[in-house]
This record gives sequence, C-alpha cells and structure tokens, in this order.
Amino acid sequence: MPHISSARILHICKVYLPVRGGVQKVVHSITSLSKQHTHYVITSGEDGAIPKQKLNGTFITRSRSYLEVASMPIAPRMVGEIIKMAKKCHIICAHYPFPLADLALAMIIRLPPLVVYWHSNIVAQKKLKWLTYPLIYLTLKRATAIVVTSERMIENSTLLTRFRAKVKIIPYGLPTIRETPADTNAYTDSEYFVLVGRHVSYKGIDIAIRALQEIDTHLVIVGSGPLFEQHKLLTQTLGVNHKVSFERNACDDEVKSLIQGSAALIIPSTMHNEAFGLVQLEAMRLSKPVINTSLPSTVPMIARHQREGLTIEPNDPDALAQAMRQIASDKSWAITLGNNGYQRFNEKFTDIKFKLALDALFEELLAS
Repeated sequence: MPHISSARILHICKVYLPVRGGVQKVVHSITSLSKQHTHYVITSGEDGAIPKQKLNGTFITRSRSYLEVASMPIAPRMVGEIIKMAKKCHIICAHYPFPLADLALAMIIRLPPLVVYWHSNIVAQKKLKWLTYPLIYLTLKRATAIVVTSERMIENSTLLTRFRAKVKIIPYGLPTIRETPADTNAYTDSEYFVLVGRHVSYKGIDIAIRALQEIDTHLVIVGSGPLFEQHKLLTQTLGVNHKVSFERNACDDEVKSLIQGSAALIIPSTMHNEAFGLVQLEAMRLSKPVINTSLPSTVPMIARHQREGLTIEPNDPDALAQAMRQIASDKSWAITLGNNGYQRFNEKFTDIKFKLALDALFEELLAS
C-alpha cells in the first residue's frame, strides 16, 4: 500500500461515549490526537442510543445490544457493520476484550493492517474459553501489531507471549493541566480520600467501604454502575454511611476538583480487568499520591510503591486502611509522593508522548 498521509481508521469497541469508562476514554483520546486521519467507531448501544452520530469529528455507528453474556453485548447488526466498513478503511483497530469483534474479523478474507489494542487480559469470558479463544488466537495471528501498556501485560498472558514479536508497548497519556480546575469541591472543610470508578465487582468498592471500619476518615466515591445501590446498602449495614459520600454523576471538572482536594486517590481493584487505571494519571498530574493494588497488570507500574504512592494486596480491607492511615498521618511524605507522581506523569504519560507513539504506529502500518 502506498504512503497515505490521511487514512480512514476503523475502531471496534464494546461501548463508546457517552458511556464512561477507561477504554472509551482511550479510544476518544486516539481519535482526538490523530486528527490528520478520519476515524470511524463501530460499537454497541442500548435501546434508544443514537444509531449514527458525528462526535468531535469521529463518525460513530451504534448497533443495538439486546442483552449481555459474560459482559459481552449481543448486537447482531454490528457484525455486518464491521464487515461493510472494513472494506473502506486503511487500518482497523480492535479494542479488546471484545469477542464479537473476533467473530466479525474472522468473516473477512482480506484485512487491511489490523491493530489489536489489548486493554485488558480476558477475565469475564474465561468460562466461554472453548468458544472465544480460537477466534481470539486467529485475530492475534492476523494482526499486524498488538498494543499493550507495559511489559507486565505480556508476561501475564499466555496468548500474548506467543505473539511477542508483534507486540508494541504504548502507555496511555493525558493532557497536562494548564490551569487549576474550578473549585466545585464540597468537601474542602474535611480531609478525605477519593475513589473514582464504576460500581462493578472488580473495582473493589466494597473493600474500600469495609476499610472504613478500621480508620476514622471520609471517602468520596465517584461513579455509577449496577452495584451502586448494593454499595450504598453496605455502608449502612456496616455502620459507616456517615463516612461515605456518593457522587453519582460528577462531570470531568468536578472529578478533577474532588481529586485535587483529597488526601489521595485509592484504586482498590481486585482483578486484572483493571489493566491500567487511567484515573491514576488524573491524580498524578494533580500531584496527588495513589493507593493501588498489586494486580498482574500495568496498574502497580504507574504509581509505584513508596515512590508515587502505596501498593497493597487486593481484597485486603485492613491493608487498605493501614495505607490510608499512613498517607493521612504523614502529610510531608504524602506531598513528596504526590510531587514524585507529577514528575513521573510529565516524563512518561502526557498526551504528547502518546500522540508521537500513535503517529509512528499508524505511519508504519500505512507504509507496510
């Protein structure tokens, strides 16, 4: 294929904006940073979602999802949309894990250069391994490049180790903060910790709530999700509801303000569905320490133990309470951790560095 300065790039992902989440934010970041190309997103949507939309220059097609099986939306029309659009594009980016994309790609005889963005090792579909793994293996075999965020992701995946030669390590990035977020913080009068994430099982929100039994502090939990009411009930059952505030629909500026006013960000995730923890970068660029967990993913490689934060074992409320106690009791040390995080963010995780890596990847693919 000849060099093409402006290409049509197709992104296939499980869900997309306005649904919030780490993968959606990364896909949006890619499409925003690579403006020289035209981006198309094919994704699923619930009944009532806008089927065709142009958002910030990106063309979005949503196929209705009728139900979910093992966290995978069942959207039959999506297969046909992918096959039709693949013929018109110069590059395909499949954002994993999403077995429905594998099914569609398997039905295309001749593919343009294919990039697999391996956002997370496969957890939810393990029970369907006999069905999904042959298709995933085929996709990885046909891929021109596989993108991960760290060497750790390769080491903890038997599939990726088989295709190590085509794996590229590209960490995500965020814009640098040019100004302080508007002061919308309602908690400035009291010291608190903040947790940002959807109310789903692997986020460990229940672990954070249980940790409050051991420490006298306040926790602000930002996000919504299927376990929201269950987590609210848990705070009442444990008698810690006076220590917890729920912010269900905070906008981006409000999230920044809440992180900025906190003692630290906590990410008590329990499974390696949490592959990167993009919100860690939000905290680090605001000079805030991070408490994360020692997952077999990139998570503990972002804010490192006793350098930019603290890393504890997952599923351990006592360890989380102890880490929170350490941060709260030694403000000078917490400031040092936060400053280290700010420096690391600017050295490794800015959107400029992310864009340079993306530009190099797409140019390489287009020249192949």
